[in-house]
Amino acid sequence: MSSEGRRTAIATATVLAATALSILVPQQAGASGGPDGDRGEVEQKPDVSPGGGAVGAGAGVRISTNAPEAGKPMAPARDVAWEPPACWYKPMWKPKEYKEALESSSPPGAVLGDYADEFYAYKEKRKKQKYNVGKKGTWWALFHDGDRDLKAAGCLDLEPDLWVPEGEKPDDPHALNPKILAMIAYKKTRLPAPPVKLSPATDRQVVNLDTHVSFKAPLDRVWVTASIDYPGMDVAATTVATPASLKVDAGTADADPRTCTYDLTKADGKDGYRVDSKSADCNITYKRATAKGAPHTFTASLVWDVTWTDSADPDGAPVGEPALPDGQSTYEQPVTVKEVQSIVRD
Repeated sequence: MSSEGRRTAIATATVLAATALSILVPQQAGASGGPDGDRGEVEQKPDVSPGGGAVGAGAGVRISTNAPEAGKPMAPARDVAWEPPACWYKPMWKPKEYKEALESSSPPGAVLGDYADEFYAYKEKRKKQKYNVGKKGTWWALFHDGDRDLKAAGCLDLEPDLWVPEGEKPDDPHALNPKILAMIAYKKTRLPAPPVKLSPATDRQVVNLDTHVSFKAPLDRVWVTASIDYPGMDVAATTVATPASLKVDAGTADADPRTCTYDLTKADGKDGYRVDSKSADCNITYKRATAKGAPHTFTASLVWDVTWTDSADPDGAPVGEPALPDGQSTYEQPVTVKEVQSIVRD
């Protein structure tokens, strides 16, 4: 095996080692939301002891949010090259916990594949270091997003764990920090579909009659806080998605105009953001009746301005960098257009 190939093999094995030690147990969804919007944990706190004890429980990334459970995951509103982090370090073990976790771990062959030798060599390396038992500090473990390509994301070039002395911050950009937590929070954001109402209704559209768009209920901003759930560590970030503009598409070229865009407004003294197109300059007008059994698909796309704070406070001062892309939520509805026949008498 070439030196480069062996380096990749060892890196793969060490990442797999951290995986085997920390997230071999399937991840579970967090608890349902409480009165303050708590949604529980993003990750299953790992259980690495043979008997299923609490050894090496480590940190979780905890999510709190006011987002509706029925919402859909927020997607970037534009074609931007943005992805949340593929891997990160988080506080995991005290030295004695690490010793017990590593010594008791025996990942199945299906996990390690051809890298078993490297994995056990890694265990031996930490054994010779005595796992830093007797020193004050925490081992941070490398976790990863199971949906991502670890090699392409550069995760295979990272050590599987970091030793962080007590009172110090990890000197690694991949260690959980407000920036990474903000991106995790972005990925965990769920947005409601635009609660649009058409007048006339979708099954009562008439040729050459303006279609007015309004909200059935005002929308509030959606916030998500991601924080480190580990004793003595107060690190958090909150993303805030504010409804900004609504674009509607008639679903056919036989409309004038085919699309309209409206800004959302928040009335003084009232909660939530809304749109009512009745007095707007742009209103969709269907120019031709639909064929039987072939309705148009009316689409409403709501763009959300996304900002983030480096705290658990949605009302905290926004952080400028890195900027997060706008979010988007959509609503689709079949529309049937009729043509009203009139009789003209002399």
